[in-house]
Amino acid sequence: MEYLINPIKMGGLVKEVSNGMIKVHLHGRLGVICVPEKLIQFDEPLEPGVEMEFYFSYIEVIDNPYDYDCADMVTSHEISPCLLGGKIIEVNDTAAKIAIMNQMGTIAVPRRWMFTPVALEVGQDVQFYFSCMNVVGKRDIPVESI
Repeated sequence: MEYLINPIKMGGLVKEVSNGMIKVHLHGRLGVICVPEKLIQFDEPLEPGVEMEFYFSYIEVIDNPYDYDCADMVTSHEISPCLLGGKIIEVNDTAAKIAIMNQMGTIAVPRRWMFTPVALEVGQDVQFYFSCMNVVGKRDIPVESI
């Protein structure tokens, strides 16, 4: 079964900053992404409530992963989507968690974001589009509300 995954610009709010890692809750309760600070374009200190934008796609389970190139995952130019690989590290009846290649963080999304003709299992290879993140503002809301 062939799928076409396309990146779209998405947004989220920083929930937590800890040990160089940033936890971003996606708008619309679509998941949580944890990435290192090096993948974020920012001028001001990162803190809860900071609004992020980035490219992301559905996640496709694949049998034969490509030799993915993440060289464009840098913050020195405008954000652009890259096709990346990863592995499923957790799966339950409602969600799956993916380890992004090259220790670039994790993505936890509802199962509806996963394209696959087979049952989801820990250890399966996946691919998806993702980009660095760009700070676009700050919301003045309590951390508990994020």
